[in-house]
Amino acid sequence: MERSARVTPGTAVDRTLRTALGGFAAATVRLSTVDPVTTEIVRLRCAHHHDCGT
Repeated sequence: MERSARVTPGTAVDRTLRTALGGFAAATVRLSTVDPVTTEIVRLRCAHHHDCGT
C-alpha cells in the first residue's frame, strides 16, 4: 500500500514551533505518574499518527 504525503514537500516549519513541540515531547517522555492505560492509549495514538505498526 502506497502512502500519500501528509505535508506538501517543501513546506517550512517554524523553528519556534519545532522547539516548543520538541520540549513538550521530551517533558512528556520523562513523566512517571501517568497510569498504564493512558500510556498505552497515547502510544497507540502516536503509532497511528506516524503510520507505525508498533
